[in-house]
Amino acid sequence: MGRGKTLTMPERAQVDLMVQLNMSISLMSARIHCSRTLNDCYMSDPVAYGTSKSTGRARKLKQQDERNVARAVSNTMKSAKDVANPYNSTRAILASKKIKVLDWPACSPDLNPIESVWGFLTRSVYKNGKQYNSISELKDAVKTEWSKIHPSYLENLSNSMPNRIFQVIQKNGGFTRY
Repeated sequence: MGRGKTLTMPERAQVDLMVQLNMSISLMSARIHCSRTLNDCYMSDPVAYGTSKSTGRARKLKQQDERNVARAVSNTMKSAKDVANPYNSTRAILASKKIKVLDWPACSPDLNPIESVWGFLTRSVYKNGKQYNSISELKDAVKTEWSKIHPSYLENLSNSMPNRIFQVIQKNGGFTRY
């Protein structure tokens, strides 16, 4: 039995941009004329998409890594969760090198002005439902729209940081309008 349809490179680029716009999978599928399952497969692992047929659920850790975690946990008072968490090991490495870091919430678009720029850029590139036939055509459109972004827009985003922080504090870390 042959393999089903796979997303072309332009379709993949479109899905990536639509994900940035927080579009639903149903809307994405309708826009590029493919199934929701096809979109799900691509979004679950964009790098490996289309390279090979899945043989089942991927392991979260390799067997060697599992043994290393078990060995580390058995020799310490730490929990397996503490040992396996890359955030904790990264913090330890940075602390050992005496590198000061800010406490910054993970995945916090409210406090990351570039997320606003990506949204603005995506809306500009795809305005009026524009579709692209090749990656180079899409890249050219992105470069053109990027060059149209006025420096004052970027300055305003930068100047909005105190208000963004205030809004996040007011919402106890919840979603804000930014």
